[in-house]
Amino acid sequence: MQGSIVFNGNVRSEADLIVRFRDRILASRHEDPQVRASRKVLMVTAAWKKDEYNEGHIRSSFNAIGIPSRWEGAHDVNVQNLAVYHEFNNFRYAVPDIHAQYHAKQNVIKEVKQLYHRKNAHLVALLREQNQLLKKAFPESTLGEALAHPGADRRRRLPSLTPRDLQYHFCCEDIQATMASLVANDQRMVEVCNELDLHFIATSGVLHNPVYKEIRARLEARLLNANSVFLFGGHVAVLWNRLNFFKLENALREALRRGTNFYAISAGNVVLCRSIVLYDDFADDRRVNRDFEFFDNGFGIVSKVQIFPHCRDRIKTDDPDNLAYLANRFRSACCVGLNEESYLLLETVEDANGKPVERFVSVGEKDGAYVFDGKGYKIVKQMGEELTVA
Repeated sequence: MQGSIVFNGNVRSEADLIVRFRDRILASRHEDPQVRASRKVLMVTAAWKKDEYNEGHIRSSFNAIGIPSRWEGAHDVNVQNLAVYHEFNNFRYAVPDIHAQYHAKQNVIKEVKQLYHRKNAHLVALLREQNQLLKKAFPESTLGEALAHPGADRRRRLPSLTPRDLQYHFCCEDIQATMASLVANDQRMVEVCNELDLHFIATSGVLHNPVYKEIRARLEARLLNANSVFLFGGHVAVLWNRLNFFKLENALREALRRGTNFYAISAGNVVLCRSIVLYDDFADDRRVNRDFEFFDNGFGIVSKVQIFPHCRDRIKTDDPDNLAYLANRFRSACCVGLNEESYLLLETVEDANGKPVERFVSVGEKDGAYVFDGKGYKIVKQMGEELTVA
């Protein structure tokens, strides 16, 4: 891809981010000379829901760094809003019968996810209890070590193990089985939801509806004609559902290929990843622990890292067991925590053989990127340091 992606954990001021990356925003590697000349910016604020259009302060910041607005009637077409939240509402009112089918499908998905949520909570509680029992018997143990315990090898040598070795072995196997159940529960939930989505698409004919096709084409054109795309934070589920309803994954990928630079903040990070991982901000600590859980598959445009925004607020980075839990639970990618002053740059470069490869570099001046692995080890990558990813 010619474009790049800048990830941020939870920027406090959009204006600060725009000033911070002024030179990158004003530059361009886009293959279309008209896009390069216009330096067009596309804002994605669907996560703000009804406040999607309350982005005048951001537009002013772009104007201030030298990107002019260009008005056609009431709409700015150079510092533009994707408007996918309102475009969904336009479809809803124009084609109420298909929307009714979509709404019914979403209600079923909500019920499926409620069942998943309850099972997830029980499994997480069980894992915590198992880890506590392990530590009571083996105070020097860690969750990361237990999850990495070579069970198959030990099973072959059971007759040679001491009773205490056997106790440790079976405790580790129990912990590993619970983690496997958590991951399997994630996968089963998303499989059911995908089946519901496919059923809706097949029975509603939505992809062939002329209103849908017109709106989708308009949204794709906005993405493909932008020099910079800003995916702002807010309500993750709403952002994901609106982008996914109009099947914009291919347009996002094509924009990157053409040279569009992306800037993803908070919720904007996770929809680009392979997995959308949410944090329960509203759990009552007196009854249940706040925790992360799997929400859905994301677009997978970023597959080598799993971003955890709001890192300082949500992740106990000084607790190796907590880091090991997250890295093993979401082990399909390198886990990276980002704060409000953390920035991670993904760009494509050529390796020693001239082959294009993805490179992840920490570019935060005041804070680093927090990389953690399945054993609970944490490395803070500071400004200019590259991440090692598979």
